Amino acid sequence: MTATDPAAEFERIQVGSLVDEARRQIRRNILTGHLRPGERLRDSVLAEEMGVSRSPVREALRLLEQAGLVEKTNNRSYRIPAFAPEDVHELAALRAADEILAIRTIVTKRLPLDSLAAAIETMAAAGNDPTKGLAADAAFHAEVVRLSGLPRLVERYEVLIDQIRLVLRANEIETWQRTPSIAAAHQRLLDLMRAAVEGGDVAELVRVWEDHVLRGMAAPQVLDPL
Repeated sequence: MTATDPAAEFERIQVGSLVDEARRQIRRNILTGHLRPGERLRDSVLAEEMGVSRSPVREALRLLEQAGLVEKTNNRSYRIPAFAPEDVHELAALRAADEILAIRTIVTKRLPLDSLAAAIETMAAAGNDPTKGLAADAAFHAEVVRLSGLPRLVERYEVLIDQIRLVLRANEIETWQRTPSIAAAHQRLLDLMRAAVEGGDVAELVRVWEDHVLRGMAAPQVLDPL
């Protein structure tokens, strides 16, 4: 292939970078609660805020729609979705199923768990900062799935975890000042995983893990250590 080959078509890297950056900034503002459920997003306003044209913003919003973080309205603008109770239950069930598949795989393969211990340390270090605590919580669970080494599961979960974080934000998780309790709950999960890897009770691990996920999604403001 030469530089003048008419069959070769490339997009300018700068354009792709603008899309990625616009997507990153909008996603961050959604997950940190600066953009609230039900809030409308107009590409013209976002483009002006970020100092770019509307084209990369439109593409960024399209990608975020695919990820479930925004939804298109009748007038072709976007808004942050407000999840109905049945949506929350579905997300919780999917999350539990994915994570249980991951932990069963980890236990079967007897994989090392050092990265999970590090994630809990980060969680505890967040103190009472709910934004950092929520991010650390999500990172722990994402690391569990990553450790499984199941590529399709990892890909699916990457979409799921952002929607889960949005659900927790919608339930006023930002006012919840119990990050140390989150760390304690996850430490117990890790202890049960270590025991299962060493030949302990896998059924008990699965039961506690499922309860942790379902209760956390149903009422994050009252989640206690298991």
